[in-house]
Parts: sequence; structure tokens; C-alpha cells
Amino acid sequence: MTAIALQAGSVHPLRLEDYEVSSETGFLPKHSPAEAQLPDIFWQVEKTATMLPKLMTTRKIRPIIENIFKVDVERTKLDQMQLRRAMQMYAYLTHAYVWGEATPVKVLPRNIAVPFYQISQKLGRPPVLSYASYAVDNWVRIHETEPIAIGNITIWQNFLGGLDEDWFILIHIEIEAKAAPALAVIPNILEGIAQDDTTTVIAALENIKTAWTAINTTMKRMTEACDPYIYYNRVRPYIHAWKNNPALPEGLIYEGVEAYDEEPQQFRGETGAQSAIVPTMDALFNITHQNDPLWEYLREMRDYMPPKHRDFIQEVEKRSHLRDFVQSHMDKVPQLKDLYNDCISLIEQFRTQHLKFAASYIHQQTPKFNNDTVIGTGGTPFMEYLKKHRDENSQHLLT
Repeated sequence: MTAIALQAGSVHPLRLEDYEVSSETGFLPKHSPAEAQLPDIFWQVEKTATMLPKLMTTRKIRPIIENIFKVDVERTKLDQMQLRRAMQMYAYLTHAYVWGEATPVKVLPRNIAVPFYQISQKLGRPPVLSYASYAVDNWVRIHETEPIAIGNITIWQNFLGGLDEDWFILIHIEIEAKAAPALAVIPNILEGIAQDDTTTVIAALENIKTAWTAINTTMKRMTEACDPYIYYNRVRPYIHAWKNNPALPEGLIYEGVEAYDEEPQQFRGETGAQSAIVPTMDALFNITHQNDPLWEYLREMRDYMPPKHRDFIQEVEKRSHLRDFVQSHMDKVPQLKDLYNDCISLIEQFRTQHLKFAASYIHQQTPKFNNDTVIGTGGTPFMEYLKKHRDENSQHLLT
């Protein structure tokens, strides 16, 4: 047995369920939190969140949100699914309040700020709209016995609503579902490495290759029903946040939140970089990035993920020696190298497609106040970062 195998075999087997990962649904919950029934005390919050697509058209959303009853979260018993649904509602209301009128505001009123903060602390995420609330928790299955896929899921929460906004989110949800088979075989790969078993690793890599082929097929469907102009003007403006954002250079004050002491807080906006799929694949395939501002940003994005998903990435990073394993066996088992490179290439294709969409959906649009074509919703020079992601990915092909 190799030194790699001995090292990998010295820990307990990786169990997906310990990290809220499912072999059937991946990082998506098996049942959507969107359908969680909340206590009656949330009735006003829920009604306003549900009505957002109508209320936002008035351009007078702030007085409505200011009149919502302040829920005492600390005295309200909520399970995890209820917390996630409540987090989603407060996140949407917060972003609607900040961005829903002609100019942004610098202060979030206490009736929203305090319960939002309390819920976010219970879930281990910042009080801002993140990918988890925007996509991972934002779907309902139409037929329970059919897959989580476009055609069998609807979006639960919107800002303005409409086909383009729904489609943009639906694509992300289907990608999450299509990633499940790739995540499901990670324990097999780690065990195969521990046992010096190339057959097991090959079978798992074939599953990952198939999954990434399906992911890329879904990704390419974005243009079917999400128009770049509509996305830029009616979807993107509301998912910005208040870090590295010229419209709110100091950040946002969360009124009444004692921990923040009335000081402006800076949080990143919702972005696909907060999905755990690609970081997990980087960890598994030992794709490394230079220690620079881009790498620091990628690490920061984990703070916006559900804590268990964050832990899963870290655990895979710690355990995976896949690249070394393939290199040590590829002369005798060339299929290992071929499959490893196929998977790396498919992940690179995903990143390349993302870069193309970023160019057409954002970079090539006409700049507007509060909607920069150079800075992404995560507050970064996204074109530069996406190119660097892709290039560092391709550098890991084995020769």
C-alpha cells in the first residue's frame, strides 16, 4: 500500500449525511424550506415577501416594510427548515428595502434588521441575501416523485418576478441537482485511494464525468429564457449588497443590532461563487489557486454558505490526494489520467461558459447607477477573476 493510501486510510470514512449533503439531491435539501410553515407571528412578514413582485412596482416599498411587525425571534421556536424560510424572507425584504426605490438607503430599520440578524446567527451565515437563500432553498417540486429539474420545479420567492428572473434561478437549482451524482462518489474515491484500488476510483471518476457533462448541458440553457438585457436591468440590481459597492461605500447600518453598535456592515452580494459545487471539485481534484486577492475572495465566499457545506469542502480538501494518486498510477493505468483530465476539462468548460455569460449578461450592457458592469454582485472585478479561475483550472491537466 502506498504512503498516500496509508495517510488517506487513517481517518473514518466520509459520510455525506454528516454535512447535509445528499447522494440524491447534492447540496439541495431533500425537501424545500420554501414550503415550511411558519408561526402566525410571521404572517405580516410572509405576506409582504409573497407580495414583493407587486409591491416593488409601486417604487414605494419602504413605508410598507417599515410597518412590518418586529418579530421576537429569540422567543419563537423554529426548526431548521423554518429558520431557512424566514432567512429567505428577511433577505428579500432587506434587499427590496435597500434597492427598491430610486436611490439606496444606508440604514435598515430595526423591525427587519434585528430579527434578520438573529435568524442569520442561528444559521451561521451573514444577514444578507446569499446563494443559499436565492437558489438552494428557493424551489418547490411540482410532482414529488419526479426529479428536481426544470419542468418540475417552480421558484418560490421573487423580487419582480417574470420568466427571466425565474429561469436564471432555475438554471442554478438544476445545476445543483445535476451535481448530486458527482458528490455522491466522493467517499468512494477517498476509500479507493485508501485501499489503493484503481478500479473504484475509475468508476467514481466516470460518474463525475457524466455528472459534469449534464451540468454543462444545463448551464448552456441559460439563454433559452433569460435575456441579457432583462437580467441586467430587472434581475441583477436587487442581488447586489454592500461590500466594495460604490453605491454604499461604507456599507449598511443594521439599526438596533447591538453586536454591530450602529456601525455600517459590509457584506458581499449573492453570487454563484457561494455555491459549494466548484469549491468541492477544486478540493477533490486538488486544483489550487495562487494565494492572492482572488484566493482570499474564494475563501471569503465560504462564509456565506451553510456551515455544514463549508465544513464538507474543508474535509474534502484535507482528505483528498487524488492528483497524487493518479500520478502514481497513470503509467500502468492510463485510463486514470484520461478520466482525471476529462473531469478537469469539463470543469474548465463550465468556467469558460460562465465567463462568456458574464461578458454578454453584464460586461457588454450599458452601465447604470447601482449596477456596475465591471464589479460583480460579489463586489469583485468579475471578468478578471473568472478568467483567472479558468486559467488556473486548465493548468492542472496531467501530461
